[in-house]
Amino acid sequence: MIWNILTMATLFDAKAYRIPNQLIGLGYVAGLYLNILHFQTIGIVYFIIKGILPIFLLYLLYQWKGLGAGDIKLFSVMSTYVGIRATVEAFVLSVMLAGVVVLALIIYERRLMLKRKLHFSYYIAAAFFLQQVI
Repeated sequence: MIWNILTMATLFDAKAYRIPNQLIGLGYVAGLYLNILHFQTIGIVYFIIKGILPIFLLYLLYQWKGLGAGDIKLFSVMSTYVGIRATVEAFVLSVMLAGVVVLALIIYERRLMLKRKLHFSYYIAAAFFLQQVI
């Protein structure tokens, strides 16, 4: 299910630079179901912790316009599926992937300030995929 959420988020982000709240809500419902299925009633508490922690940790990046709100919510949904550790690893890898692309764009365009915005959801999905393969 997380693959479907990531794929749909990437498609929406590519089209409108926006990840719809309905998609995030669907991801949360599925994440809650998964946590209850695996951990019974305490799964509700795990779901809340895993869903809120990425928002708290990434909030400053949102304030500094380093990440969009949709990207943070996407990490939050991912965390409810795969846990905090895997989400942190995906975050670090996605930042590294985006950094490589930005560096390549700076070299290609021969200017330090880029005039384009990146669709960070691409790097989130790519990092999660690489994480599963490696």
